Formats: sequence, C-alpha cells, structure tokens
Amino acid sequence: MTSVAPALGRAGLVLSLFLIAIPLGAVGACRTSPSPSLANAFESPEAVATAVLKGLAEGNLEVLRNLAVSEAEFRDLVWPKLPASRPERNLPLDYVWMDLAAKSDAQLRARLAGWQDRGFILVSLEFKGGTDDYGTFRVHRETVLLLKDRGAREQTGRLFGSMIEHKGRFKVFSYVVD
Repeated sequence: MTSVAPALGRAGLVLSLFLIAIPLGAVGACRTSPSPSLANAFESPEAVATAVLKGLAEGNLEVLRNLAVSEAEFRDLVWPKLPASRPERNLPLDYVWMDLAAKSDAQLRARLAGWQDRGFILVSLEFKGGTDDYGTFRVHRETVLLLKDRGAREQTGRLFGSMIEHKGRFKVFSYVVD
C-alpha cells in the first residue's frame, strides 16, 4: 500500500488536512446551537404590561399574541426544564403546548372582545403567586396590575396570567388567568 502524502508533497498534505478539517468543523458547529432566547421581550415587567395595555387599546390580536411565549420558545427554552417533560410523566410536548396555546388564545380573544378602552395607564404591578425558578428562566405567577383610567380612578386587574423572565428580559408566559 502506497501513501498519498509522498505523491502530493508537503503542500498536498496540508491541503488534504485542511479539506478534512472543514467538514469536521461544520459538524461540530451543527452540534452547538445558540442558547434559546425570548423574542419581543422587554427590560421590565412594567414594560410588558404597558405593551399589553397598548395592544388591548389598539385591539391588535397579533401584537398581543407576539407578546406571549411562542411555540418555538416553549419547545426550546421552557419545556426541557418543566417537571411535565420528564419521561416518566409520559406527556408529549405537542399535547402540552396545544393545550396551553388554545387556553391562552381563548382567554386573550375573550379579553379583547370585552375590552373597553378607558385610557388605562399602569400604576404598578405585583406577582401574587410568587416566582418559580427553573434554572435558566423564572416564571412570575399571578400578575396583578394596578391601573388608572382617564378619570384618575384606580382599579386592579389580571390581564394575563404569568410572566417569564430569561436573561433579564420579560414576556407574557400566557394569557391564562386561573
């Protein structure tokens, strides 16, 4: 058996090694995917609540949907950390996502249909249900808003259920208010 290296010479050997390394590097790059993040996220819970109020005032269903966790975000960021994702639970991701998405969308549509814009502005918010830490993200539960209308009357309300926090950014987890 003859070696290819002497026939190609030193430059050929270097070129051969380079050509082999390119595909290996590409395979390695495919294995490391970027860390998931939240799209359309905000710097604070108050900024999220203000965006929801604006979406409701404008009656914009698509804007409001984009303020909540998407299917890709749920699949890539949330699901792997939830206790429900454990194999012994035997709960398929698709089932859990479709259930959450359907309930969230139904509550969002009902809220939007019954919304009477009175020029609400956010005074403050708090999380009555506490915060659950999942390692890479946190869920702030039972968001309660203190709002002021045009007549300076204050009222509390729950326009969405929980917020998710990831890498210091916030987003509506879902519109389900239980």
